[in-house]
Amino acid sequence: MRAVIQKCVRGSVTVTPSSSSGSSASVTRSIGRGAVVLVGIGHDDDEQDVEYVLRKTFNTKLWSSEDGSKAWSRSIKDENLDVLFVSQFTLHAELKGNKPSFHRALPPSSAKAMYESFLQKARNEYGGVIEDGEFGAMMEVNIVNDGPVTIIVDSKNRN
Repeated sequence: MRAVIQKCVRGSVTVTPSSSSGSSASVTRSIGRGAVVLVGIGHDDDEQDVEYVLRKTFNTKLWSSEDGSKAWSRSIKDENLDVLFVSQFTLHAELKGNKPSFHRALPPSSAKAMYESFLQKARNEYGGVIEDGEFGAMMEVNIVNDGPVTIIVDSKNRN
């Protein structure tokens, strides 16, 4: 499982209707200070990968101490910050020449169930605000990156 954690001042995701649906409605979810986390599920990911990514998301020290004297000392959990998760299978892209291949991503039929389980675990473990996009939908993601600070987590390369 791969995740891109982006420390943000604010973030939002707007689910855009598909041209085939004929609908002009869109759904926007937004957060304040916290992190926008892009999540890609691989074909060989399991519950241990989910737990690892969630632990890193909520506990990685990306914020300064309350008085500002010590950098990299506070986490999402410590600060009770917002999180916006966005499913993104393209995190498992592999370039073959100039064309991306997504064979390492879990197929959508299985990935949706795992992503929903991931979100449920996140909500159960964390008492703060958690928002998410819509699995498999076309979305516009807006991030006002803070720092900028962007951390890449890969559950297959654990530290």
